[in-house]
Parts: sequence; C-alpha cells; structure tokens
Amino acid sequence: MKNSSILLSEIKVKNYLFKNRYVCAPFDISRADNEGLVTDELLDIYKKRRGPSLIVVEQAAVSSNGMYRKGLLRVDKDRCIEGLSKLAQVIHNNNQVAVLQINHAGSAADVDVTHMEAVAPSAVVNPVVNKSMPRELSINEIGKIKEEFVKAAIRAKNAGFDGVEIQNCHGFLLSQFLSPITNKRKDEYGESLKNRSRLLLEIVGETRKALGDDLLLLVRLGADDLMEGGLKVEDGSKVAKMLEENGVDILDLSSGLMPPLVLKGPAMLRPMIKTIKSSVNIPVIGAGELDDVQIASDMIDKNEVDFIGLGRPIMNQPDFVERLIEKIKNTTN
Repeated sequence: MKNSSILLSEIKVKNYLFKNRYVCAPFDISRADNEGLVTDELLDIYKKRRGPSLIVVEQAAVSSNGMYRKGLLRVDKDRCIEGLSKLAQVIHNNNQVAVLQINHAGSAADVDVTHMEAVAPSAVVNPVVNKSMPRELSINEIGKIKEEFVKAAIRAKNAGFDGVEIQNCHGFLLSQFLSPITNKRKDEYGESLKNRSRLLLEIVGETRKALGDDLLLLVRLGADDLMEGGLKVEDGSKVAKMLEENGVDILDLSSGLMPPLVLKGPAMLRPMIKTIKSSVNIPVIGAGELDDVQIASDMIDKNEVDFIGLGRPIMNQPDFVERLIEKIKNTTN
C-alpha cells in the first residue's frame, strides 16, 4: 500500500478544494416523502457520510413523469428548494462539496408511480428495465424536457448546492437518446452520434449558462452500453470530448444502458475509464467496485482516473470511507 496515500491527496477544481479522492456516488436511497421532498431520515443518512470529499446526491427527478421508483427526490417545483437547502447544508457542515444529480427516467419510468405514459426518444421498450412501451417524444416535448433540466439546475443552485450532475447512464432518458438501440429517430436528434448527443449537449450548454462559471457542472456519462449494437467506448470518448468543449467540469463515468454489474469486478470498468480519461483534460470520476485501496491508488497514480466513486459500500456502511482513510493513514505512517 506504498502509493495509497495518493488517495488522501487534495485536488482543486475551479475554486473547490477536495480533501481526498473519494466520492459518494449517487446511489438511490429513496427516502423522500410522497411528494419527493427531503425527509429527516434522508438528512440523517447523509449526515453520517463524512468521509468522501464530494457527495453526489442521488438522482432528483426533473419532471413528474420522469420517476422510476417510489421515494425518489424531486426538483421539479420550487417547494423542493427548502428541503434541498437543508440537505446541502448537512453536506457542507461535513466540509464536503455538495452536488445534486438531476435526471429524467424516460422509458425506465414506473407508470404506477407517475400515473402518466412513459416517454422516450423512440417507441422502443427499455431493454434493461423492460417496462411498458413508451411514446416517442415530439420536438416540442424534447424542448420542454430541456427546460425542465435547466430549471432543476437553477433550483439546486438556489438551494445552495455547489453544482449539479446531469444523469446520462444506466438506461435513463439521456442515455436512451445516446444509444442506437433505443434511439431510432430520423430527425436532428437521431441516427448519427452527433445527433444522438444533441439533447445532452444542449442541456449541458444551457445548464452551464444557468449555473454561471463558478458552480460545478458534472455529467454522469454512460460511455459504453455493454450491449451488442449499442454505444461503444470509442463513441463514449467522442461524447466525452464534446462535453468538455461545452463546459463540463468533471466527468463521472459508468456504463450506458446496461449497469456495470453485468461485468465481473473488482474494477470491471477500468479499461473503459482509462480510455475516456486519456481523451479529455478535465477530471474524471471512476466507478465499478473500486473499494480496493491498492487498485484505486494504482489507477490514480497512473493518471487513469482522478476520483474514486463508491456507492454500495457507503450504502451498507456510512463510515466506509472514513474507515478506509484511517486504514491508509495507519499503513503509510
């Protein structure tokens, strides 16, 4: 563990100083109330996650028809701001950077929860969640969803978050647009990679303007669908470059339509992360069973990644990162 101290090294992005390289990944707790508002239980959970330098709060729905399960946070109305402000303050009290992930589930939405028809880039059943047949979005509806993302980002800003993360992986709406498996459109939002990336890039550009230059803008990019006929890592590298050019500060990498657990861990996404990292100059967060200190420190030491994202370990043990940090300190002293 001779190089493991690199996990405790500081890194600065814009005016934000991160005290270590660990990130609490946006793994859903689903403890919001029936209106998607922050609860005391949710605040208590985040209060206990003191170790990571960056907390990416689980996805908050930008639209009432964009929820894929009960108990999710929502950021689709102004009355959400009060509770989100309390959540941001809890994170800041732990001396951590606070980012809110914003998302629309698209064809992954649970119609029993939303009581609305599911929508998607095309009328294609989601190959991962296999729920109801969605309705293809019109150009006007795409414009409305774009506005919902931007308004959600403004609410997060008004709640005191340090930035937002746009969710574009794991089979949700924006990854559905990006994937040739789920996007069969023949207009400006379909066919070529440039067109399939258009909605994501438009949201990124308008969100960047709405947040201003000081706050952080992250994208959780599904860079490889892990499915035959889907998005490949070579495509993901091209999208990553476009995101950097359009003002994204940090890329949070994972898989596309298919969750990474279809691969064998640990560090099952390491080759993909390394490839994407080599194609951009902005910091990169890695995911996919990276709780092994030796592997994580080796990846950072070799400049394959900048941050280590952990989800399930922190879900199961809130002080998991604190214990890792203590272990690293004891071993390197």
